[in-house]
Amino acid sequence: MSQWIVDVMGDGFGQATQVDDLLYDHQSPYQRVQVAASARFGRMLVLDDAVQTTERDEYVYHEMLVHVPLVSHPAPRRILIIGGGDGGTLEEALKHPVQSVTMVEIDGEVVEVSRRFLPGISGGAFDDPRTRLRIEDGVAFVRATTERFDAILVDSTDPKGPGIALFSEEFYRACAGILTPSGVLAAQSGSPLHQRSLMEGISRHLSAVFPIVAPYWGAVPAYPGTLWSFTFASAATDPRPSPDEVFRRISSRGLGPLRYYSPGAHHAAFALPSVP
Repeated sequence: MSQWIVDVMGDGFGQATQVDDLLYDHQSPYQRVQVAASARFGRMLVLDDAVQTTERDEYVYHEMLVHVPLVSHPAPRRILIIGGGDGGTLEEALKHPVQSVTMVEIDGEVVEVSRRFLPGISGGAFDDPRTRLRIEDGVAFVRATTERFDAILVDSTDPKGPGIALFSEEFYRACAGILTPSGVLAAQSGSPLHQRSLMEGISRHLSAVFPIVAPYWGAVPAYPGTLWSFTFASAATDPRPSPDEVFRRISSRGLGPLRYYSPGAHHAAFALPSVP
C-alpha cells in the first residue's frame, strides 16, 4: 500500500509526495533518517519528515548550490562543504579542478545510508582522492580549523535539530575568518515563496559579515513550492561575472554539459520573483 510523505513548511502549507515503499527508517543520534521510493521522484532521502534530495531532481539543487559560487570565483582550489551527507554537493564540487574538498557532516548515518541506497547521487565522490570526509560538528570545525578555503558551501537541513547553528551570524562570521581574501560562501536558504522570513534572515546575518550578499534561486520540483533559494556571500568576489566570462570558466574547467546550470541560468538565478 502506498504512503504519503508530507513536507510541512508552516503557515498552513505543505507538499505531499506519494511513496510506494519505505526502504529505510531509523532514528540516528541527531534526526530521523528515511529513504523512500517514489514513482515520481525515484528514491528520496528524508530527514525529520523533510525531503532532502531525490534521484529525479537532485542535480538542480546541487548544481546551483555549487557552480554559481565556484564559477564566480576565478580559481577555487580548496573547498569546504558543511553538511551535504548525500554526497551530491561533493560530486559537483569535484567537477572543478580543485586540490581538495573537505566535507564535514555531523551525522555519519546520513552518509552511510546515502551511499547504500542512493549511490548515483554521489557517484564515486566519496572515493575520490581529493575528498576528505570528517564526521563531526561543522560549526565546531569552522571555529577550530587553521585551514583556509576558497569556497564554503553550506548544504544544510532546515533550521531545526542539528542544523540550527548553521544559520547564525556567529557561524557566518567564523566562516569569513577561514576564507581566503577572494573566497566565496553559498548556503541553501529555503523557499522564497513559503520561507521568506528565513531567507531574509539569512541575508541579514550574512550582510552583517560580508559586503557582498546576493540571494539566487533554482527550480527543485521535490521541494515545497518548487522554487528554492540559495544565498551567495563574499568579501570581494562578484557573483555575476559577465556571461562571456562565465562561459569561458565553464569551458576552461571542463564542466559541461551540465543538466541545469548554464551561463544563462547563472545570471537568471539572481532575478528572484516578487512574492506577496
